[in-house]
Amino acid sequence: MGLLSPQDEATLKEHLSSISIPVELVLFTQAIGGSESGDVARQILNEIAALNDKITVVEKSFVLDTDDRAKYNVDKAPAIVVLSDGVNTRMKLYGAPTGYEFVGLVEAIMTAGTSKIELDPETMKWIQAVDKPTHIQVFSTPT
Repeated sequence: MGLLSPQDEATLKEHLSSISIPVELVLFTQAIGGSESGDVARQILNEIAALNDKITVVEKSFVLDTDDRAKYNVDKAPAIVVLSDGVNTRMKLYGAPTGYEFVGLVEAIMTAGTSKIELDPETMKWIQAVDKPTHIQVFSTPT
């Protein structure tokens, strides 16, 4: 049984239909000693990828694929790295993207697959004024 309901799948499929650029979701999991959230993340990503042929999932071992971990700066598992046409978008999610985190995952996929960033114009001005490397983290938790 899938995690997404048939109604959610239909809505999401329509939402993802505007993707024109291939999106690769690189999932880092840890089979031995890892959390169960890796299995949930895998299932969610596979269900999303089944809704649009421009979305693919590639699974990497957090323990064995050390070169890829370094390449994408992944320091914990599970981790999802979002690529747009093979290029690292630097969007990365940790943990299972369930609940509030699911929306962030879908928005990351949409941004990578359409090259459209839907931010307030004032926010875009602020971002464009940043002139040095900046590390931004967003934390999501239910209230």
